[in-house]
Amino acid sequence: MRYWYGVLLTASLLAACSQAPQGVTPQAVVTPEPSVVVTKTAMPTFKRVYRWTIQKKATDPGNGTLTLAAGQSYTVKYAVSLVGTPTGQDFKVEGEVRIQNTGDIPVVLQAPTDTLSTGENVALNCGVSFPYTLAEGASLTCSYSQTLPDGRARTNAVAVTWTSGEQSGTVTAQQGFTFTTPTQVVDGAVTVEDPSAMLTNAISGIDPQGVISQTYFFERLVRFDQCGTYQVENTATFTTNDTKTQGSASARVAVNVPCQGCTLTQGYWKTHSRYGPAPYDDTWAQIGEDTAFYLSGQSYHQVLWTSPSGGNAYYILAHQFIAAKLNLLNGAASTPTVDAALAWAASFFATYTPSTIPKSTASQAKGYAAILDDYNNGRVGPGHCSK
Repeated sequence: MRYWYGVLLTASLLAACSQAPQGVTPQAVVTPEPSVVVTKTAMPTFKRVYRWTIQKKATDPGNGTLTLAAGQSYTVKYAVSLVGTPTGQDFKVEGEVRIQNTGDIPVVLQAPTDTLSTGENVALNCGVSFPYTLAEGASLTCSYSQTLPDGRARTNAVAVTWTSGEQSGTVTAQQGFTFTTPTQVVDGAVTVEDPSAMLTNAISGIDPQGVISQTYFFERLVRFDQCGTYQVENTATFTTNDTKTQGSASARVAVNVPCQGCTLTQGYWKTHSRYGPAPYDDTWAQIGEDTAFYLSGQSYHQVLWTSPSGGNAYYILAHQFIAAKLNLLNGAASTPTVDAALAWAASFFATYTPSTIPKSTASQAKGYAAILDDYNNGRVGPGHCSK
């Protein structure tokens, strides 16, 4: 009986010792694990350099030739076209590789390898020697700057191999990049000068490839008081904003001022009086815009601006008569037929008013108006001036 009691006592004591103290939870044993993360950046840089070309042409007159009366003014119009073509230079990619030990124990890093999708190997500057022990929670940053032969799009990939005890692994990261926005632009703008002409307008555009197209519009007033043949040459020059590179282009207009003169239409004389709207032609001074026109009760200028409503023969003839007189005063040669038409018209205006024309005479007036219209338009006589 004593022996049995002792066995029971011993078993009870052992059971009591094996139980955890009240309120205490058993803890599992955690084995430290390594963990490595790598990230990278890739920033492309390049320089865009523009090369410019220039062309110039006369848009009015489109054929590059003019026929003017002595003393006649003409506004020559030019278009100056420039094209800036870009070339990429100094291609480079820069960035960082960041290696982080996010585990609980140190790891040993081998030298990272960094390559581009086009085959180039990138040299990393990590500031340490490899193999390198990276403590838990620590990080290592490597930088790089790689020049490239061209502007193709690429992917930059890095691989990092690590070991920790009997464990090992390789982590990777990659970053793509394209050369779209230059970090430096050289000669991306120009100034254009044309000392002999006046700038009136300009337009500009750029295409998806970066090619810049610009057109500048200039005007120049030309006039020659003596008959002869003249060459009017105009030169435009551009200067780039950075390197101050220059280029120029010229356009030439041939001007003929015939000694027998040339004729202009009634539309020209109507708008080139001192009342405008076109530049003043001083031939008008030999008549006077405000001089009374025969029995019309109106001035020469007023008659020209009166529409021949209802086909009024008076005004139809008066418009061509006034234009022919101004053409003769401006030096245009006449013809016997034109002289006869002018003489008949002068007698007609000395006899009738716009409202007192017999029907038979009205028809005759329109016939002489047609003769003078042919003269004013250059179909007969010395020919028509440019206008």
